[in-house]
Amino acid sequence: MGRVFTQLWRDDQGALIATEWVFVATILVIGLVVGLKAVQSAVLNELEEVAGAIGAISQSYSYGGSSGCCAFSNGSSFTDNGPNTYPVTTCTRSGDEQGTTCPD
Repeated sequence: MGRVFTQLWRDDQGALIATEWVFVATILVIGLVVGLKAVQSAVLNELEEVAGAIGAISQSYSYGGSSGCCAFSNGSSFTDNGPNTYPVTTCTRSGDEQGTTCPD
């Protein structure tokens, strides 16, 4: 068994091929790192665009109140005026053209 290890230790055939494989593997790893960095940048840009599109969705709503048979309910509305703007919600009664302030 020791003779086989000694023979393998002294054998230098294929050393050049092993060195070439190390160079090829190094070039592939460098290319892989650069390629993954490009993919990461592209994915990040796409996610930023999706976040911007979601943030640009208007969340405004409005619905009128209703009344009948000695009872009524107030309506409500919200106007989305852009980022970080939160206007006061107004209440409207059915048939009322102008909004009245919601009761506390």
